[in-house]
Amino acid sequence: MKNWLVVQASKIKKLGSEKVVTLTVTKMNELLVQSLSEAIGPEQALTKVFDGGMALGHEFMMELSAVLEKKIERVPAYGEAAWLMFAGKSPTSHTFEKLEIEGEVVWKYTLIDDDSPFCRNISFPHRFCQFPAGAYQGASQTWSALAREGEFHTICRETKCKAVGDEHCELTLIIVNREVPIEFIQTHFPIMFEDVKTGFVDY
Repeated sequence: MKNWLVVQASKIKKLGSEKVVTLTVTKMNELLVQSLSEAIGPEQALTKVFDGGMALGHEFMMELSAVLEKKIERVPAYGEAAWLMFAGKSPTSHTFEKLEIEGEVVWKYTLIDDDSPFCRNISFPHRFCQFPAGAYQGASQTWSALAREGEFHTICRETKCKAVGDEHCELTLIIVNREVPIEFIQTHFPIMFEDVKTGFVDY
């Protein structure tokens, strides 16, 4: 009986912690994006929020630099763990696929959440979850620099968002060899440049 009570208490504590994380994430992201939009306009605001996310992603991966794994197949594990840690919940689903486009190998990681805390109960004329998109780009590019000697260029965007009426939020991360020009991504994945124009970033 005592063990059962301990387990239940742990679950309640974990649930309470997740609710606090989720509420905090929602309110902070709403305040950040909407305040900046009013001050400098939505296009510049979304770019600034995205850049702030990139800085966080970079710094976080630098903290993990001693334990980073080199295999690209570990990307989904990193992606899911990051969402669990920073969004306070697991994503609804995620996929990782290897594509070949015009002779180039393209790795595509897609994360879907049908209840993203970054835009919960928010309506906005642009995709709202730019902060986590930036964090994923900053983290993945830092992973490439530290674990793969800069072998890859990465780019991440929110490609669907409930704030604009989509059925779920979706982050799309593209990984290509560093020799591939940004124009290749712009041509084959134009949706990724509709809200934020930022290209590749080296660390």
